[in-house]
Amino acid sequence: MNTAPKLPNDGDALPWYARSYGTAIVLLVSGIIGMIATLVLTYERVQLWMDPGYVTSCDVNVWVSCGTVMESWQASLFGFSNQFIGIIGFAILITIGMAILAGARFTAWWWHATSIGLVMAMIFCLWLWTQAVYVINTLCLYCMIVWVVTIPAAILILARNVSHDLIKVTPRTKMILTTAAWPTIILCYVVIGASILLRFGEAMF
Repeated sequence: MNTAPKLPNDGDALPWYARSYGTAIVLLVSGIIGMIATLVLTYERVQLWMDPGYVTSCDVNVWVSCGTVMESWQASLFGFSNQFIGIIGFAILITIGMAILAGARFTAWWWHATSIGLVMAMIFCLWLWTQAVYVINTLCLYCMIVWVVTIPAAILILARNVSHDLIKVTPRTKMILTTAAWPTIILCYVVIGASILLRFGEAMF
């Protein structure tokens, strides 16, 4: 007898990322990739604490240097390394994703809290992007990986909540928000990529 838990049936009308399996995949992929990048950053940060002369693995040139970014004040905005926020945040995403695959269901307040946390994380990543490109004038490859996975996770989970009517909007607004999820993600990528090319393109190439 098969006793494996079944995922809730969300209905075919929902976007794929708003269904249980799709939501779990979004959270797991974002969480795992983000966690790997954050753990690498943490390792590099520890090495710099132990040896100020240590050269990080992504110190490519003056324009791409994790070490330079990690030694800036922006890398410890709250008095400790930003990586520790990432470790906790991505661990939560992985846990939620695994729980959903195991058949767990969460209440509305949980999804609101998850969405708020992800949106705040995305805003933080966008702020770090502006700081890296326009203030520090140096890029961090592992940091950019964190940006790349945080942005879609935040936007898709917000759209997921709209799809499930956890955020009350008109039917037309609901359709616009859910339809615009991926274009918004792509737009964020294009703006970030364009800013990097405009700022560093001539020096890099």
